[in-house]
Amino acid sequence: MKVSLFSGTMPAAILIVDDDEVMRMLLRQFLEGEEYDVAEADNGHSALEKLGERSFDLVILDIAMPGIDGPGVCAHIRSSIDDPPPVLMITALDDEKSIERSYSAGAVDYIRKPLRWPVLKNRIRYILGSHRAKQELELLTRNYEMILDAAANGICGVDGAGAISYINPAALDMMGFRSEEVQGKHYRQIFCLAIPGGEDFTEDCCPYFHQPELNTTTTWDEARMRRKDGTAFLVDFRSTPIRQGQRLVGGVLVFADVTERQEAAELIRYMANHDSLTNLPNRNYFRRRLPQAISLAKRYSRILCLLFIDLDRFKPINDQFGHGVGDIVLVQVADRLRHTLRTSDSVCRLGGDEFVILLESTETVEGATLVAQKAIELLNEPIEANNHICFIGASIGISVFPKDCTDAETMLRNADIAMYEAKKKGRNCWQIYNG
Repeated sequence: MKVSLFSGTMPAAILIVDDDEVMRMLLRQFLEGEEYDVAEADNGHSALEKLGERSFDLVILDIAMPGIDGPGVCAHIRSSIDDPPPVLMITALDDEKSIERSYSAGAVDYIRKPLRWPVLKNRIRYILGSHRAKQELELLTRNYEMILDAAANGICGVDGAGAISYINPAALDMMGFRSEEVQGKHYRQIFCLAIPGGEDFTEDCCPYFHQPELNTTTTWDEARMRRKDGTAFLVDFRSTPIRQGQRLVGGVLVFADVTERQEAAELIRYMANHDSLTNLPNRNYFRRRLPQAISLAKRYSRILCLLFIDLDRFKPINDQFGHGVGDIVLVQVADRLRHTLRTSDSVCRLGGDEFVILLESTETVEGATLVAQKAIELLNEPIEANNHICFIGASIGISVFPKDCTDAETMLRNADIAMYEAKKKGRNCWQIYNG
Protein backbone atom coordinates (compact mmCIF):
# COMPACT_ATOMS: atom_id res chain seq x y z
CA MET A 1 0.00 0.00 0.00
CA LYS A 2 1.21 3.49 -0.80
CA VAL A 3 1.91 5.82 2.09
CA SER A 4 -0.63 8.62 1.83
CA LEU A 5 0.09 12.27 2.34
CA PHE A 6 -2.43 12.16 5.20
CA SER A 7 -2.64 10.41 8.57
CA GLY A 8 0.23 7.95 8.33
CA THR A 9 -0.80 5.00 6.11
CA MET A 10 -4.46 6.08 5.78
CA PRO A 11 -5.26 7.03 2.15
CA ALA A 12 -6.51 10.52 1.41
CA ALA A 13 -10.33 10.73 1.15
CA ILE A 14 -11.67 12.30 -2.06
CA LEU A 15 -15.31 13.16 -2.83
CA ILE A 16 -16.33 13.15 -6.52
CA VAL A 17 -19.34 15.35 -7.29
CA ASP A 18 -20.68 15.07 -10.87
CA ASP A 19 -24.11 14.46 -12.35
CA ASP A 20 -22.50 12.41 -15.15
CA GLU A 21 -22.46 8.75 -14.00
CA VAL A 22 -19.81 7.75 -16.55
CA MET A 23 -17.49 10.52 -15.42
CA ARG A 24 -17.96 9.49 -11.79
CA MET A 25 -17.12 5.88 -12.69
CA LEU A 26 -13.98 6.86 -14.63
CA LEU A 27 -12.80 9.11 -11.82
CA ARG A 28 -13.44 6.44 -9.19
CA GLN A 29 -11.49 3.81 -11.15
CA PHE A 30 -8.59 6.20 -11.65
CA LEU A 31 -8.48 7.44 -8.07
CA GLU A 32 -8.85 4.00 -6.51
CA GLY A 33 -6.04 2.86 -8.79
CA GLU A 34 -3.96 5.57 -7.07
CA GLU A 35 -5.17 4.08 -3.74
CA TYR A 36 -7.28 7.02 -2.63
CA ASP A 37 -10.43 6.53 -0.52
CA VAL A 38 -13.23 7.58 -2.89
CA ALA A 39 -16.87 8.61 -2.33
CA GLU A 40 -19.40 9.90 -4.87
CA ALA A 41 -22.29 12.34 -5.06
CA ASP A 42 -24.45 12.96 -8.14
CA ASN A 43 -25.61 16.47 -7.19
CA GLY A 44 -24.86 19.42 -4.93
CA HIS A 45 -27.36 18.56 -2.19
CA SER A 46 -26.01 15.00 -1.90
CA ALA A 47 -22.44 16.32 -1.78
CA LEU A 48 -23.23 18.69 1.11
CA GLU A 49 -24.91 15.85 3.02
CA LYS A 50 -21.83 13.64 2.63
CA LEU A 51 -19.57 16.50 3.69
CA GLY A 52 -21.69 16.84 6.81
CA GLU A 53 -21.29 13.14 7.65
CA ARG A 54 -17.50 12.80 7.32
CA SER A 55 -14.40 14.75 6.44
CA PHE A 56 -12.65 14.70 3.08
CA ASP A 57 -9.19 15.76 2.02
CA LEU A 58 -10.27 16.91 -1.45
CA VAL A 59 -13.49 17.56 -3.38
CA ILE A 60 -13.49 17.14 -7.17
CA LEU A 61 -16.48 19.15 -8.31
CA ASP A 62 -18.15 19.55 -11.72
CA ILE A 63 -18.96 23.19 -12.48
CA ALA A 64 -22.15 22.57 -14.49
CA MET A 65 -24.76 20.59 -12.53
CA PRO A 66 -28.53 20.83 -12.16
CA GLY A 67 -29.82 22.35 -8.93
CA ILE A 68 -26.87 23.78 -7.03
CA ASP A 69 -24.04 24.17 -9.52
CA GLY A 70 -20.34 23.69 -8.74
CA PRO A 71 -19.57 27.27 -7.63
CA GLY A 72 -22.64 27.22 -5.38
CA VAL A 73 -21.55 23.96 -3.73
CA CYS A 74 -18.04 25.34 -3.34
CA ALA A 75 -19.35 28.48 -1.63
CA HIS A 76 -21.41 26.32 0.78
CA ILE A 77 -18.33 24.24 1.58
CA ARG A 78 -16.22 27.31 2.33
CA SER A 79 -18.88 28.93 4.52
CA SER A 80 -20.25 25.94 6.45
CA ILE A 81 -17.15 23.83 7.27
CA ASP A 82 -14.61 25.02 9.83
CA ASP A 83 -11.61 23.52 8.07
CA PRO A 84 -12.91 23.08 4.52
CA PRO A 85 -11.16 20.70 2.12
CA PRO A 86 -9.69 22.14 -1.09
CA VAL A 87 -11.96 22.05 -4.13
CA LEU A 88 -10.77 21.14 -7.63
CA MET A 89 -13.23 22.13 -10.37
CA ILE A 90 -13.64 20.15 -13.60
CA THR A 91 -15.50 21.55 -16.58
CA ALA A 92 -16.23 20.85 -20.19
CA LEU A 93 -17.18 24.48 -20.68
CA ASP A 94 -14.94 27.11 -22.16
CA ASP A 95 -16.68 29.65 -19.96
CA GLU A 96 -14.43 32.21 -18.32
CA LYS A 97 -17.33 33.59 -16.25
CA SER A 98 -17.99 30.17 -14.62
CA ILE A 99 -14.30 29.72 -13.94
CA GLU A 100 -14.18 33.20 -12.41
CA ARG A 101 -17.17 32.30 -10.18
CA SER A 102 -15.41 29.09 -9.11
CA TYR A 103 -12.31 30.92 -7.95
CA SER A 104 -14.42 33.57 -6.22
CA ALA A 105 -16.30 30.77 -4.39
CA GLY A 106 -13.02 29.35 -3.08
CA ALA A 107 -11.87 26.71 -5.57
CA VAL A 108 -8.10 26.19 -5.57
CA ASP A 109 -7.81 25.12 -9.19
CA TYR A 110 -9.69 23.80 -12.20
CA ILE A 111 -9.05 21.26 -14.99
CA ARG A 112 -10.81 20.88 -18.31
CA LYS A 113 -12.55 17.88 -19.82
CA PRO A 114 -11.66 15.64 -21.49
CA LEU A 115 -9.41 14.80 -18.56
CA ARG A 116 -5.75 14.08 -19.10
CA TRP A 117 -5.06 11.55 -16.41
CA PRO A 118 -1.35 12.24 -15.83
CA VAL A 119 -2.18 15.94 -15.47
CA LEU A 120 -5.01 15.15 -13.02
CA LYS A 121 -2.78 12.80 -11.05
CA ASN A 122 -0.10 15.43 -10.51
CA ARG A 123 -2.64 18.22 -9.92
CA ILE A 124 -4.24 16.16 -7.13
CA ARG A 125 -0.90 15.36 -5.55
CA TYR A 126 0.08 19.04 -5.63
CA ILE A 127 -3.24 20.20 -4.11
CA LEU A 128 -3.17 17.55 -1.37
CA GLY A 129 0.46 18.34 -0.55
CA SER A 130 -0.21 22.11 -0.40
CA HIS A 131 -3.28 21.61 1.79
CA ARG A 132 -1.38 19.30 4.09
CA ALA A 133 1.44 21.83 4.42
CA LYS A 134 -1.09 24.57 5.16
CA GLN A 135 -2.75 22.44 7.86
CA GLU A 136 0.59 21.58 9.44
CA LEU A 137 1.62 25.25 9.42
CA GLU A 138 -1.69 26.28 11.01
CA LEU A 139 -1.31 23.55 13.64
CA LEU A 140 2.26 24.63 14.35
CA THR A 141 1.13 28.26 14.58
CA ARG A 142 -1.67 27.32 16.99
CA ASN A 143 0.75 25.30 19.12
CA TYR A 144 3.23 28.17 19.21
CA GLU A 145 0.46 30.60 20.12
CA MET A 146 -0.69 28.28 22.91
CA ILE A 147 2.88 28.25 24.26
CA LEU A 148 3.19 32.04 23.95
CA ASP A 149 -0.25 32.55 25.50
CA ALA A 150 0.82 30.48 28.52
CA ALA A 151 4.14 32.31 28.97
CA ALA A 152 4.62 34.42 32.10
CA ASN A 153 6.64 37.03 30.18
CA GLY A 154 4.97 39.60 28.01
CA ILE A 155 5.43 38.76 24.32
CA CYS A 156 4.44 40.93 21.37
CA GLY A 157 4.98 40.59 17.64
CA VAL A 158 5.06 43.55 15.24
CA ASP A 159 4.95 43.42 11.46
CA GLY A 160 7.16 45.17 8.95
CA ALA A 161 5.14 48.37 9.26
CA GLY A 162 5.48 48.39 13.06
CA ALA A 163 1.88 47.34 13.67
CA ILE A 164 1.13 44.91 16.51
CA SER A 165 0.17 41.54 15.02
CA TYR A 166 0.25 39.43 18.19
CA ILE A 167 0.25 40.08 21.92
CA ASN A 168 -0.08 37.46 24.65
CA PRO A 169 -2.30 37.59 27.77
CA ALA A 170 0.64 38.21 30.12
CA ALA A 171 1.56 41.38 28.21
CA LEU A 172 -2.05 42.59 28.24
CA ASP A 173 -2.33 41.96 32.00
CA MET A 174 0.89 43.84 32.75
CA MET A 175 -0.09 46.84 30.64
CA GLY A 176 -3.81 46.92 31.45
CA PHE A 177 -5.04 46.68 27.85
CA ARG A 178 -7.58 44.48 26.09
CA SER A 179 -6.47 42.65 22.95
CA GLU A 180 -8.76 44.66 20.66
CA GLU A 181 -7.22 47.89 21.97
CA VAL A 182 -3.74 47.01 20.72
CA GLN A 183 -4.14 44.71 17.72
CA GLY A 184 -3.16 46.58 14.57
CA LYS A 185 -1.92 49.65 16.45
CA HIS A 186 1.58 50.98 15.88
CA TYR A 187 3.90 49.79 18.64
CA ARG A 188 4.82 53.36 19.62
CA GLN A 189 1.19 54.05 20.51
CA ILE A 190 1.25 51.22 23.05
CA PHE A 191 4.83 50.78 24.28
CA CYS A 192 5.97 53.86 26.22
CA LEU A 193 9.43 53.06 27.57
CA ALA A 194 11.80 55.12 29.73
CA ILE A 195 15.45 54.20 30.08
CA PRO A 196 16.74 53.45 33.60
CA GLY A 197 16.98 56.69 35.53
CA GLY A 198 15.06 58.62 32.85
CA GLU A 199 11.71 60.37 33.16
CA ASP A 200 10.90 60.68 29.46
CA PHE A 201 8.77 57.75 28.21
CA THR A 202 9.77 58.20 24.56
CA GLU A 203 12.43 55.51 24.13
CA ASP A 204 11.98 53.68 20.81
CA CYS A 205 11.74 50.01 21.75
CA CYS A 206 12.17 48.89 18.11
CA PRO A 207 15.20 50.96 17.00
CA TYR A 208 15.88 48.66 14.06
CA PHE A 209 13.02 50.26 12.13
CA HIS A 210 15.12 53.43 11.95
CA GLN A 211 18.58 51.82 12.07
CA PRO A 212 18.70 49.35 9.14
CA GLU A 213 22.15 48.15 10.15
CA LEU A 214 20.91 46.96 13.56
CA ASN A 215 20.61 43.16 13.46
CA THR A 216 20.97 42.18 17.10
CA THR A 217 18.67 42.18 20.12
CA THR A 218 18.39 45.49 21.97
CA THR A 219 18.06 45.17 25.74
CA TRP A 220 16.94 47.44 28.55
CA ASP A 221 17.38 46.16 32.11
CA GLU A 222 15.19 47.73 34.79
CA ALA A 223 13.65 50.25 32.42
CA ARG A 224 10.22 51.65 33.16
CA MET A 225 7.15 51.05 31.02
CA ARG A 226 3.87 52.91 31.19
CA ARG A 227 0.53 51.15 31.63
CA LYS A 228 -2.72 52.18 29.98
CA ASP A 229 -3.73 54.08 33.15
CA GLY A 230 -0.53 56.11 33.13
CA THR A 231 1.22 54.34 36.00
CA ALA A 232 4.64 52.81 35.39
CA PHE A 233 6.38 49.58 36.33
CA LEU A 234 9.90 48.20 36.09
CA VAL A 235 10.71 45.84 33.22
CA ASP A 236 13.55 43.92 31.69
CA PHE A 237 12.89 44.48 27.97
CA ARG A 238 14.23 42.69 24.88
CA SER A 239 13.53 43.71 21.28
CA THR A 240 14.69 41.52 18.39
CA PRO A 241 14.38 42.30 14.66
CA ILE A 242 13.01 39.65 12.28
CA ARG A 243 14.57 39.62 8.85
CA GLN A 244 14.06 37.63 5.68
CA GLY A 245 17.42 37.89 4.01
CA GLN A 246 18.28 41.57 4.24
CA ARG A 247 14.65 42.71 4.47
CA LEU A 248 13.16 43.71 7.82
CA VAL A 249 9.76 42.02 8.19
CA GLY A 250 8.99 42.73 11.85
CA GLY A 251 10.15 42.32 15.40
CA VAL A 252 9.53 40.44 18.63
CA LEU A 253 9.24 42.23 21.98
CA VAL A 254 9.72 40.23 25.20
CA PHE A 255 9.48 41.84 28.62
CA ALA A 256 9.13 40.85 32.27
CA ASP A 257 7.77 42.82 35.20
CA VAL A 258 10.71 42.99 37.63
CA THR A 259 9.03 45.20 40.24
CA GLU A 260 8.95 42.43 42.84
CA ARG A 261 12.54 41.47 42.06
CA GLN A 262 13.64 45.08 42.43
CA GLU A 263 11.70 45.47 45.67
CA ALA A 264 13.26 42.27 47.00
CA ALA A 265 16.73 43.50 46.03
CA GLU A 266 16.09 46.82 47.74
CA LEU A 267 14.86 45.00 50.85
CA ILE A 268 18.02 42.86 50.89
CA ARG A 269 20.18 45.96 50.51
CA TYR A 270 18.23 47.69 53.28
CA MET A 271 18.55 44.70 55.61
CA ALA A 272 22.28 44.47 54.90
CA ASN A 273 22.74 48.10 55.91
CA HIS A 274 20.24 48.52 58.74
CA ASP A 275 19.83 47.15 62.22
CA SER A 276 16.80 44.85 62.35
CA LEU A 277 15.79 45.96 65.86
CA THR A 278 16.06 49.76 65.70
CA ASN A 279 16.02 50.29 61.89
CA LEU A 280 19.06 52.52 62.29
CA PRO A 281 21.93 52.20 59.82
CA ASN A 282 24.25 49.46 61.07
CA ARG A 283 28.01 48.91 61.36
CA ASN A 284 28.20 47.74 57.74
CA TYR A 285 26.69 51.01 56.54
CA PHE A 286 28.81 53.09 58.91
CA ARG A 287 32.10 51.57 57.77
CA ARG A 288 31.30 52.67 54.18
CA ARG A 289 29.83 56.04 55.09
CA LEU A 290 32.61 57.34 57.37
CA PRO A 291 35.38 57.30 54.68
CA GLN A 292 33.00 59.06 52.28
CA ALA A 293 32.24 61.73 54.87
CA ILE A 294 35.98 62.27 55.50
CA SER A 295 36.60 62.67 51.75
CA LEU A 296 33.88 65.32 51.53
CA ALA A 297 35.24 67.13 54.59
CA LYS A 298 38.70 67.22 52.97
CA ARG A 299 37.30 68.52 49.69
CA TYR A 300 35.38 71.37 51.32
CA SER A 301 37.94 72.06 54.10
CA ARG A 302 35.50 71.59 56.95
CA ILE A 303 35.51 69.66 60.18
CA LEU A 304 33.78 66.35 60.84
CA CYS A 305 32.78 65.15 64.31
CA LEU A 306 32.12 61.61 65.43
CA LEU A 307 30.31 60.85 68.71
CA PHE A 308 30.79 57.33 70.09
CA ILE A 309 27.95 56.50 72.53
CA ASP A 310 27.93 53.66 75.04
CA LEU A 311 24.85 53.31 77.26
CA ASP A 312 25.30 53.37 81.02
CA ARG A 313 23.42 50.93 83.29
CA PHE A 314 22.01 48.97 80.34
CA LYS A 315 23.34 45.52 81.30
CA PRO A 316 21.43 45.46 84.64
CA ILE A 317 18.18 46.09 82.73
CA ASN A 318 18.78 42.99 80.58
CA ASP A 319 19.77 40.96 83.63
CA GLN A 320 16.84 42.09 85.80
CA PHE A 321 13.95 42.39 83.32
CA GLY A 322 15.08 40.23 80.38
CA HIS A 323 16.14 40.91 76.81
CA GLY A 324 12.60 41.75 75.70
CA VAL A 325 12.61 44.81 77.94
CA GLY A 326 16.19 45.56 76.91
CA ASP A 327 15.15 45.56 73.23
CA ILE A 328 12.36 48.05 73.95
CA VAL A 329 14.87 50.31 75.69
CA LEU A 330 17.21 50.15 72.68
CA VAL A 331 14.38 51.04 70.28
CA GLN A 332 13.47 54.07 72.36
CA VAL A 333 17.14 55.10 72.63
CA ALA A 334 17.36 54.96 68.82
CA ASP A 335 14.24 57.12 68.46
CA ARG A 336 15.56 59.73 70.91
CA LEU A 337 18.95 59.93 69.21
CA ARG A 338 17.37 60.12 65.77
CA HIS A 339 15.26 63.12 66.78
CA THR A 340 18.26 65.09 68.07
CA LEU A 341 19.87 65.36 64.61
CA ARG A 342 19.54 67.43 61.49
CA THR A 343 18.88 65.60 58.20
CA SER A 344 22.50 66.02 57.09
CA ASP A 345 23.72 64.12 60.18
CA SER A 346 23.27 60.44 60.94
CA VAL A 347 23.10 57.99 63.84
CA CYS A 348 24.05 54.31 63.55
CA ARG A 349 23.91 51.33 65.88
CA LEU A 350 27.21 49.50 65.87
CA GLY A 351 25.82 46.62 67.95
CA GLY A 352 24.79 45.85 71.52
CA ASP A 353 24.38 49.16 73.38
CA GLU A 354 26.91 51.05 71.22
CA PHE A 355 25.81 53.87 68.90
CA VAL A 356 27.62 56.53 66.87
CA ILE A 357 26.53 59.94 65.66
CA LEU A 358 28.23 61.40 62.60
CA LEU A 359 27.97 65.19 62.47
CA GLU A 360 28.64 66.48 58.96
CA SER A 361 26.92 69.84 59.28
CA THR A 362 28.50 71.23 62.44
CA GLU A 363 30.94 74.10 61.95
CA THR A 364 32.58 73.99 65.41
CA VAL A 365 33.64 71.47 68.03
CA GLU A 366 31.33 73.31 70.41
CA GLY A 367 28.43 72.33 68.20
CA ALA A 368 29.40 68.68 68.66
CA THR A 369 29.56 69.06 72.43
CA LEU A 370 26.08 70.61 72.43
CA VAL A 371 24.73 67.58 70.52
CA ALA A 372 26.49 65.25 72.96
CA GLN A 373 25.03 67.06 75.97
CA LYS A 374 21.55 67.02 74.42
CA ALA A 375 21.83 63.27 73.78
CA ILE A 376 22.86 62.65 77.41
CA GLU A 377 19.92 64.70 78.68
CA LEU A 378 17.46 62.79 76.50
CA LEU A 379 18.86 59.44 77.57
CA ASN A 380 18.69 60.42 81.22
CA GLU A 381 14.92 60.67 80.96
CA PRO A 382 13.18 57.49 82.24
CA ILE A 383 12.11 54.88 79.71
CA GLU A 384 8.95 52.84 80.21
CA ALA A 385 9.16 49.28 78.90
CA ASN A 386 6.56 46.60 79.60
CA ASN A 387 5.40 48.38 82.78
CA HIS A 388 8.99 48.79 83.97
CA ILE A 389 10.57 52.20 84.47
CA CYS A 390 14.18 52.03 83.33
CA PHE A 391 16.90 54.57 84.01
CA ILE A 392 19.98 54.69 81.84
CA GLY A 393 22.56 57.24 80.84
CA ALA A 394 25.33 57.51 78.27
CA SER A 395 29.06 58.02 78.06
CA ILE A 396 30.10 59.79 74.85
CA GLY A 397 33.53 60.16 73.24
CA ILE A 398 34.11 62.77 70.54
CA SER A 399 36.70 62.64 67.77
CA VAL A 400 37.23 65.55 65.36
CA PHE A 401 38.62 65.46 61.81
CA PRO A 402 41.16 66.79 60.96
CA LYS A 403 42.08 67.89 64.47
CA ASP A 404 42.93 64.43 65.87
CA CYS A 405 42.70 62.03 62.90
CA THR A 406 43.19 61.75 59.17
CA ASP A 407 41.35 58.52 58.31
CA ALA A 408 38.19 56.59 59.24
CA GLU A 409 39.86 53.87 61.29
CA THR A 410 41.74 56.37 63.47
CA MET A 411 38.66 58.52 63.92
CA LEU A 412 36.57 55.62 65.20
CA ARG A 413 39.35 54.43 67.48
CA ASN A 414 39.88 57.93 68.94
CA ALA A 415 36.16 58.36 69.60
CA ASP A 416 36.11 54.97 71.35
CA ILE A 417 39.10 55.96 73.52
CA ALA A 418 37.43 59.26 74.42
CA MET A 419 34.24 57.36 75.39
CA TYR A 420 36.20 55.24 77.87
CA GLU A 421 37.73 58.43 79.31
CA ALA A 422 34.19 59.70 79.87
CA LYS A 423 33.34 56.48 81.73
CA LYS A 424 36.43 56.93 83.89
CA LYS A 425 35.24 60.44 84.78
CA GLY A 426 32.10 58.92 86.30
CA ARG A 427 29.89 58.10 83.30
CA ASN A 428 26.91 60.06 81.97
CA CYS A 429 29.15 62.70 80.41
CA TRP A 430 31.07 63.48 77.21
CA GLN A 431 34.79 63.71 76.52
CA ILE A 432 36.74 65.07 73.52
CA TYR A 433 39.72 63.00 72.43
CA ASN A 434 42.86 64.79 73.53
CA GLY A 435 45.57 62.38 72.45
